[in-house]
Formats: sequence, structure tokens, C-alpha cells
Amino acid sequence: MYFNDVRANKLMDQFGIDILVASTPENVTYLSNTVSWAPKVYSYSVDMFVLYFRDPDIKTSIIVPSQEMTYVSGSKTWIDDVYTFGGKSALIQPQNLVTISKEESNYLNMQNNDKKRSTNGVKALVKSIKDKDKTGGKLKVALDEDRIAYKAKMELIEQLPNCQIIDSADLFRLIRAVKTKDEINAMKLAADLNEISAIAACDEIKVGMKELDIARIYAKNVGDGLGKWLWFHFGSGRRSVGIFPPSEKIIAAGEMWKFDAGLSLHNYQADTGWGGVMGEPSKEHIKLWEATLAGYSAALSVIKAGAIPSDIQYAMLNGTKDNGLPDHSGTFAGHAIGLEMRELPYVLGNKNKVSSPYLPETTDIPLEENTVLCIENPCQIFGLGGTQIEQTVIVKKNGYELLTKQDRKLHIVQ
Repeated sequence: MYFNDVRANKLMDQFGIDILVASTPENVTYLSNTVSWAPKVYSYSVDMFVLYFRDPDIKTSIIVPSQEMTYVSGSKTWIDDVYTFGGKSALIQPQNLVTISKEESNYLNMQNNDKKRSTNGVKALVKSIKDKDKTGGKLKVALDEDRIAYKAKMELIEQLPNCQIIDSADLFRLIRAVKTKDEINAMKLAADLNEISAIAACDEIKVGMKELDIARIYAKNVGDGLGKWLWFHFGSGRRSVGIFPPSEKIIAAGEMWKFDAGLSLHNYQADTGWGGVMGEPSKEHIKLWEATLAGYSAALSVIKAGAIPSDIQYAMLNGTKDNGLPDHSGTFAGHAIGLEMRELPYVLGNKNKVSSPYLPETTDIPLEENTVLCIENPCQIFGLGGTQIEQTVIVKKNGYELLTKQDRKLHIVQ
């Protein structure tokens, strides 16, 4: 199960929360082990919710739009209390029909259970709460506000006048900061696909190819693995000094090249990147790479449970500057990753103030064991080119471990 219910219960107790209400596709996936399509495609018109009650005697509920009934029916969700909304699908049901799988039974139950069907998502949400409430409506509800429309939120408040409804997307992020074993397995699958796709693209780089040709190879491999590619930044020569989009530019001998690539697989994210040289590297190329590696290694050396983001950033910055790039001015050392590309504590960099009832006063949130980080050190010199090292690591009590096998070296194309 992706959901860390022990951690959630502890934090709900700490903040006096009775119900978690998930609204974003990421939080719905996290709480239910489903992967939706309609709320992502129809992002402004189709809702989906999950309700988790702190009371262990109250069942968790999932609120399913009509477009998602088939997907939820075939999912491996642990939730069996389902409320639906919207019109029924056009489905002829013979009198003596026989189901031959749990998927079919689940689907027909959702189709035919009019007692748990409402006309819209908020009405279904309210019904599921009222059906189970033991307090007379005096509940403290942590609402994932990032996806619910303002009009729907106002309707929810109106329909539950005695409930205290609190914007709580940050509480969900705080719960999700520590990954479960199943989450780490899901993230490893995503990282593996990203690594395989990136290696396939880099293995095809040749003088005379267009940057866009390399991007097409990456995208094809991601698609073959049923992932969704989100970006493939690729630049060669003078364009390798940043995360430029791939272009019609022809890759030439003697040039540096660099890429950064991200994808999603079953809603879990992956991010990777590295760089290389077309032909034998010059002294300047090697100097740039060695400084990049030194800064990167310095950042890794301070990662462990309890470390703070700014310490990682300072280690990377100073390691890079002290080993050949004194003018380097990198402002971050990577980011946390999971169901979102950037999760708590977001960017690993200089601390900034935070205003949230659930979080510390700054972004310098001490890392907990089983937080997952993308550590990256892009370095570049205008006119010469740039390179990058990026790997995904799991924070451990006394250090870290790689999420998946990732070799990083200056990639020399002969």
C-alpha cells in the first residue's frame, strides 16, 4: 500500500484532524492505490476524492466519477466503500448476466448502487461524510485544497456548516514526505524506465544528428514502457549551458552536450540527467567535469536522516567552487521527489520562510529516513558548454542509498 497510515494517524492526532479529504490525482493515488485518467485529462471539470477517517472503525471511502468506474474496478485499491456521481454509462445488462471476475463485479456494483450515487462530486463527498459521522457534524476536516474548485469548496462548507474545514495540502505533503516500501518500489520502476530511456537516447548520439533526433529516441522508449514523458531538455555546444529544449541544431564534433529528463509512471515521478563530449574532451572540459563531480560528491557526503537542505546545498556549492570553478554560483542541490516532481522540502537550497499551520517556519526541514531526493549539480561556462550529474537517492539513518543503479561519468562519444 502506498499510504503510510501509521504516519498519517500520528500527524492527524498531532493536529486534531478527524478526516483527510484527498482531491489531487496524486493524493487520490496515494490514499487509494488507484491511478486515474479523467481528473488528469478533464482537469477543470472532473473531480475524484478519497476520505480517510482517523476513527479506525470508520471505513475509508473513495468518490468516483462515472468516467473512472472502469479504471477503479480494475485497480488494486484496498478501499471497498465506493460512492459514485454523474450519469450512468450506456450499458445493457441481460436478465441472467453472470460476472466472471472481480473487475466485472466491482464495475456492476458501482453502476447499480443508486443508494451511493449523487449528481456531483461534492454531494457524494457530503453524503459519504454524513453517512458515517458520529459527532453530529462537528468534525475537523483536512481538505486537500489544491484541486477542488472554489465554487465546490464553498458548497462543501455550506453543506457541512458545523465542520471545521481547513486547507491542508501541506499536511498531505508532510505525510507523503516519508515513503513506504510500496512507494519506493513504484518509484524504482519509474526511475528504471527513465534511466533505460535516457541511456538508449545517449547511446545513439552521433556527430551530424539533430538534437530533436535524440529526443525522439528518448520519447519512444518511454512510450514503449507505458510511461508518460514530461520533458527532455537537451542542448549541445553553446546550448548546453542551460536546460534548453531540443532543437534542429546539428550536433558537432568537439561539443559538450547535456540533458535533463523527466517522466511519470503510474503517477510516480522520475528525473535524471548527465552530460558528455563529442570526441576527446579538452582540458577545459575535464576541469568542468571534475569540479561538477567534486561538488556533487560533497553534497552526497552530508546526506543522512536529520540533515537539512541548506547544508546539502552549501556542501555542493563549496565543493564545486573549491575544485576548479571558483565563480560557480549554483543555488540548489536538487529536490525531493515522489508523486510530485518537487515534494517537501522542495528545493534543496537556501532556506526560505514558510507560512503553513503544518510546517516549520522555513524550508530547512530536517530530512527523515526514507525521504527520496534527486541530487543534481549542473555546471556550465558560457561559450564552452555545460555538464550535469543527477541521481535519485533514498535518505537513510546514517547516509543514503541509490534508488536504482545509476552510473555517472563524463560520457565521451567517439
